[in-house]
Amino acid sequence: MIFSNASTAGAIISGFGVMAGYLLYFWRVFRSNPGNKLVECGTITVAVFLALVPFSRIPGFTDHIPDWIFMPYIFLVVLLCFTTLFFLAQRIWRALIRGAKHSS
Repeated sequence: MIFSNASTAGAIISGFGVMAGYLLYFWRVFRSNPGNKLVECGTITVAVFLALVPFSRIPGFTDHIPDWIFMPYIFLVVLLCFTTLFFLAQRIWRALIRGAKHSS
């Protein structure tokens, strides 16, 4: 049985509650910045990263699952991080170009 006592169940429920709060906040940020690819991709990256947090709070959950199951998840998070950095670099580049045009 996964839930060995009430404190374990409470920790898991609080983990899902925290995740739900973050997802609600990230959804509001995502919807309030339409067309801003940096914010959209960064929000998705953090939400995907935090999606595994409640599962890590379950005692013994990761003991029964092979490590290779988490590889696509880790690959997705790394890919999203690099995509977010690309959009950040793109925004910096455009700001530098705009600044150079205005100064001359």
